[in-house]
Formats: sequence, structure tokens, C-alpha cells
Amino acid sequence: MAMTVSEARSEIKNLFDQADVIEKKYPEGIITSQEDEAELKRLLGEVDGLEDKLSHLEDAEQRRERIMQGMERYNKPADGSQRPSPTPDAAQNGRIESPGDQFISDRGYRELKQQGSFTSQLARIAFAVNMKNGTSFVVYGRRAAQERKALVYSGGSDIVDPERRPGYIDILQREINVMDLIQRIPMTSDTVEYVREDTFTNAAATVAEASATTGTSGLKPESTLVYSIQTSPVRTVAHWVPITNRMLADAPAIRGIINGRLLLGLDLELEDQILTGDGTGENLTGLLSVAGINIQGLGSDNVADAIFKARTQIRVTGRSRPNAVVLHPNDWEAIRLLRENVATATLGNYLMGPPSAVGATTLWGMPVVESEGETENTGLVGDFAMGASLFDREMAAIRVGTIDDQFVRNMQTILAELRAAFVIWRPSAFAKVTGI
Repeated sequence: MAMTVSEARSEIKNLFDQADVIEKKYPEGIITSQEDEAELKRLLGEVDGLEDKLSHLEDAEQRRERIMQGMERYNKPADGSQRPSPTPDAAQNGRIESPGDQFISDRGYRELKQQGSFTSQLARIAFAVNMKNGTSFVVYGRRAAQERKALVYSGGSDIVDPERRPGYIDILQREINVMDLIQRIPMTSDTVEYVREDTFTNAAATVAEASATTGTSGLKPESTLVYSIQTSPVRTVAHWVPITNRMLADAPAIRGIINGRLLLGLDLELEDQILTGDGTGENLTGLLSVAGINIQGLGSDNVADAIFKARTQIRVTGRSRPNAVVLHPNDWEAIRLLRENVATATLGNYLMGPPSAVGATTLWGMPVVESEGETENTGLVGDFAMGASLFDREMAAIRVGTIDDQFVRNMQTILAELRAAFVIWRPSAFAKVTGI
């Protein structure tokens, strides 16, 4: 089977990775093993051959892209209202293309659409869409499964309207904010093994000069450092929906499904796992469930005081610098609306400033992140920059294909999935505030 551009690039990267592993074994630059030297030459020889093939593939792809753009340009009607369509130059013109935009502007998608492949009962489609920055890819093919889902279809109406504003219904979903706090690291394995510092007892002290050769005179104190090896497995987050070929052929609709539902759904679940995953089954271990996290009960304090005490625990016990507070919107509402003189009939000013106050939402100098994924009546304070990391094994991917009898029903299935592992380097860098 002919190699595609993306496959050639992937194979070249794999060969370079293997060569780098050998090279790193010899930091002085001199390879002392004949076997390693021969293997390195073989790998680099394969790279040379693939790079030559890649050059020809890229030339062919650019030629086909130019032909497709020319066909689209000169097939447009000369008069009347024209419907603007996304082009590969959109990012260069100052507009950032979403994954859905990249999907519908891809040459392979446009070529199949123009050929009528999405409206043919006999079409069997296979192609790949390479997303910018390696964020996702799309594969069309034929798959087999036994499950049924609610069908996405047009309802018999004409969903393609070239005379009106192109687009799709705005999809309202909760914001995703917590993942903006977490460092993201790419990985190539299916498990992250790391060293966690469990105990550090600092016994450093001044020491008097020894006055005897025995006993404790002049003896220096011993500190205690306890480490443990931890593992965090890669977990898969996925969901899918069936869709008719007619909807698949409608660019604005498919863009809305990819951006507004499938990819967003993955991020929403990933945020839930990072916050509240219980570590059982296929769940990640989230920040609120990890052993060793500091816990600050509300008790007789108000919420603001309890959050400050949680901050203090992180500074004193965790030796970390808390940089954010995560609260459910309902809990943040109660804090933001606190007023003076709550025990009297006449309320005073708002404690956190008047409603007209402009500026970042903060509490004790830390930004407040509102998340519906946070457990209500529970707050989370932490050093999100240094205390945890999200490892991307396979970033968000979209796959399209047929299952069961969809082939004869003019239907296909869109699957979205990602693979990731979550590591909490130092549980004591976080504190859970309960009883809010």
C-alpha cells in the first residue's frame, strides 16, 4: 500500500527517536559498540530513503491541492450571493482554524464531497486529515460494532443553504478552566512511572565541636528522606455518535458537531477526572481523591477564612506556593455576595467590592477558577503549576467510519477519543476545603 505524507513523517520521526536512544548511550560522542554503530548507520540510511520519498509525496500533495483549489475557484458562479468557504490559508489571514474548520477545509474531504461520495450508497471511503500542531487526525474507513446510538440527521429539511449566513446553532456548554492550570507533557508510553517524595524530615542543626571520641559528642544529626515509586496508567476517554451521510456532507453542521460536541465532550470528562476521578477501574486519580492531600474543614470559620487556612497548610506542610482556588459556581456565588453586618437588619457593602468592580476574580491574592466539575460544597486550593501534570499519550482524535448496517442506510459513525495519564507529584501541594 502506498505511503502517505503523514505516515512517512511519522516513520522518519520514529527512526530518529531510535537513533537518539543509541546516541545518548555515548555522551562523549564516540560509539564503542560495533553493533550500535551498525544499527545507527542502518537507521540513518532508512531515514535518507524515506526523506527522498517524502519529498516526492509532498510535491504530489501540493500539486493535487493546487488543482483542487483551482477547481473550487473556477467552479463558483459568476454572479449572485456566494457562500464563503474555509480555505487552508485561513490561519495565514489571521483567523485561527478550529479542528472542525481544518476538517472541512482539508483537500481529501473537499475532493470526496465534490465527487458525491457522501451521498452514494456504494461509496467506501478511506482518507486521513492531518490537523495543525498534531492536535488531532481524522480517518474514514469501515468498522464493525454492535452498538446503536441516537442518530444525527437533518429531519428531512434542506440543511444546505448557500444564500444565507453559513454556520450552525451555538452550542452552550460549561467552560473548561481547570486544565489551563495544569502543565501538559507529551509521552510515548502507556504508563508513567515516577518518584514521589513521601517524607522529608529536616534534622539539620548546629553542631558543637567534639570533646570525646565516643558517645554523642560532636555527632551530626541525620535527616530522613523517604521516596516511593509510583505509576500512573494511560486511560482512554471516548464517545461517538452516528450521523447520516447528508449531514456529513454539510460542512457547517459537521464542524459544529466536531467542535461543539465531540472534542468538547472529551475535555469536559478529562476535567472531571482531574478533579474528582476516584482511581478505580478506568478512572484517573483526581486531585480531590489522592491520598496525602491536606484537608481543611470549614468548622466555625467562614469560607474565606477556611480557604486562607488551606493556603497556609500548603505553604507550611506542602512547602509549595498555592496559585489558584477552584470552586463550584454556586459556592463562589455565596462568597462573592458576602456583605458587612450580616447579623443585623441593615446590610453593609459587599466584602469583595461593589458589583461594578472591574478586575480579576481573586481570593487572598489567588485567582478563583469556577468549574462545574468541582464537587459542590468543596473547595480546592493548590500549586497547580508544580504539583501535578497531565501526560498526553494521544491527543484528541476524530475517526469516522461505518458500523453494522450503516453502509446500506447512508450513515456513518463519528468517534472522538483521547488517551492521557495524570500525575500528582506532591499531594501535599494541594488542600481540600470541606463543608463549604
